[in-house]
Amino acid sequence: MALNLKQNLSQKMMQRLSPQQVQLLKLMQVTTMDLEQRIKDELQNNPALEEGDGGKAQDEVSISQLGDGAEDVHVNDDDSASDARVDSVSEADADRQEMGSDDYDVNDYIDRDKDDYAYKLKAGNYRDPDEEYENPVRFKQGFQEQLRNELGMLPLTSVQRQIGEVIIGNLDGDGYLQRSVEAMVNDMAFTLNLMVTPEQVDEVLKMVQGMEPWGIGGRDLRECLMIQVRNRMTDAKARHAGKEELAVLQNAYRILDKCFEEFVKRHYGRMADRLRKSEDELREAMELIRTLNPKPGQSGAESASPDAPTLIPDFYLSNEDGRLVLLLNAKNDPDLKVSPAYEQMLEEYGAQQQRNEAVSKDQESVKYRKTREAAQFVMQKIDSARWFMEMIRQRKTTMLRIMQAVVDYQHDYFLEGDIAKLKPMRLKDIAEKVGMDISTVSRVINNKYIQTHFGTFLVKEFFSQSTENEEGEEISTSQVKAALQHLVDKEDKRSPLTDDELESALRQQGFVVARRTVAKYREGLGIPIARMRKQL
Repeated sequence: MALNLKQNLSQKMMQRLSPQQVQLLKLMQVTTMDLEQRIKDELQNNPALEEGDGGKAQDEVSISQLGDGAEDVHVNDDDSASDARVDSVSEADADRQEMGSDDYDVNDYIDRDKDDYAYKLKAGNYRDPDEEYENPVRFKQGFQEQLRNELGMLPLTSVQRQIGEVIIGNLDGDGYLQRSVEAMVNDMAFTLNLMVTPEQVDEVLKMVQGMEPWGIGGRDLRECLMIQVRNRMTDAKARHAGKEELAVLQNAYRILDKCFEEFVKRHYGRMADRLRKSEDELREAMELIRTLNPKPGQSGAESASPDAPTLIPDFYLSNEDGRLVLLLNAKNDPDLKVSPAYEQMLEEYGAQQQRNEAVSKDQESVKYRKTREAAQFVMQKIDSARWFMEMIRQRKTTMLRIMQAVVDYQHDYFLEGDIAKLKPMRLKDIAEKVGMDISTVSRVINNKYIQTHFGTFLVKEFFSQSTENEEGEEISTSQVKAALQHLVDKEDKRSPLTDDELESALRQQGFVVARRTVAKYREGLGIPIARMRKQL
């Protein structure tokens, strides 16, 4: 069988992102908290990039203070100006690729757009760095350190202390024990060369379960709740509590021990029959169980450490006498500049090049090769520094344009914080308003927070689909969900509203939604079915 070779010629049109554009898109997704570390990494990796004499930039920046191309955010601007800046920086990459030829001139490079790359983010609307503005949400640290401190105060043997450390190390973030006693016995034998018995581990585990926060060390929800009731009973006996309080605790413990499945499914009649108690006798016990913490690990360290990470808003929105003012959080952004030392080196290489023009090319290629390589390195680093500063500037401009469009779109809502005034809004709506791609809008709002005068929110929470009311007007699904939540909050817990009844109640308020949609919204809000909401 003969092999035939063929050659075909075809044309294809392809659109590819430059490395600079890819990096800009990645930078769009970075939150304010992560941006500081990204800048630190760049300062460490690029010696041609330095912090300016002012050190830290000021706190906030508005759209009107970002320089060229940042104004007119209320119209559908195209991104030609932005692309031009990226292209101007990208041209430097092409220049570096041509450095192997004899046509490059360092002196031309020194003067190219030098003024344009001054870092233009230091504007007059920045806030005093010492003035507090944000209201950070502080995350609580884990509880393991607290448990280790409690463990250190107990009169334990060295073996018991090691067992306790292993048990604490196997607790997850909610305080549940993730390893069986037998598995921990094997772990200690192999990793610590510590031979212990399951009985020894059980003994120390009971000590850990008696520590605060109560409920720590349970292997499932049932055991977690039983530990909390058991510790409350111990405490009640120690302070000589009354018989009524002890009876309620005992009933609660029996419910969890004997009728946990019936309790979870709200089969109160079966539970009363099995325990031979009336529903009235069990009511207080069930109310007590509902006050228990299903995730004790998340409430262990009540006072967070000063070093605990904080949730810093990316935007600030204030209402100044009916005028909404949007600011971008730039508190942790340093004032950046190209290193004067590297610019000086480039000038010296330019002077050296002029002196070498009279030298033959053969001599120059041998004698001054190292000088040329050094010049290329300096050019590359200065290019990278200028590009990074431009990317930071473009990130700020793009973020403010998009967020300003969101604020304009939801103007009435942001004025008062009334969920009923939140309009249906899609990514496409904002993309068309600012003249950008939907994917760019998605990257900008992803994991970004805005602090308003009525709370701090994820930006993506303001985006929602639409439905129609009885008049045929489009309303946000967020309004329907808010109305649904209000109905459930106000219902009679002894006879909760079914999905059909919720649908009817919503229809009376003007929201036309199907029962299936009601069930979908209810599940999305984390609201259980009617039977699971029933209380005695």
